[in-house]
Amino acid sequence: MWLLRQSLGNPKTILDLGCGDGNLMELLADGKEWQVTGVDLYAKNVKIASKRSTFTKVYKADIVKFVKQEIIKRKKYDVVFCSQVIEHLDYKRGEELLSLIESIARQRVIIGTPREFMKQPHGYLGDNPHQVHKSGWSEEDFRKRGYKVFGIGFSPLWSEAGLIRINHNRVLISFYFAVSFLLSPIVYFIPKIAAGILCIKNIK
Repeated sequence: MWLLRQSLGNPKTILDLGCGDGNLMELLADGKEWQVTGVDLYAKNVKIASKRSTFTKVYKADIVKFVKQEIIKRKKYDVVFCSQVIEHLDYKRGEELLSLIESIARQRVIIGTPREFMKQPHGYLGDNPHQVHKSGWSEEDFRKRGYKVFGIGFSPLWSEAGLIRINHNRVLISFYFAVSFLLSPIVYFIPKIAAGILCIKNIK
């Protein structure tokens, strides 16, 4: 959470694509006076997020189509934030999304996603049909587009078959969390050993 908050900087306007129920942005925006626009395709998420004071407006829309409409309107946002979303698009559509959002961000684009393809566990799907993972993204996919890439979560603990995901022993899980926390500074600078990547592009 600290890393995400620092990566956002000090914007006035944020476009949160795939905002979910808004809980993550509410935590990140605590104490801030950001003007946040949320977009999500799942009606239940939109309904919940719309009730959070964090958001100026929440739209139920396909994120690619929404951004295209914003471009037509010549709308710009200081920061475009897209966390745990791009992996739910196929690779071609994900590349299209990146090109679009890079053109409407004034200051920065922030993408969070699993490193490489990670199958979404059935228990995570719930009743949201949009939760299935359709693509996997590497550090190089983002570096070639001018992003700085950092690692999040030690892979042996947080990957698809990671010890935290497959273990149900509370004592062991607490231990793994502590190990993950201690390793986080190393993982941050060596994304190849991470389960997820945080990709940041500053717009010149």
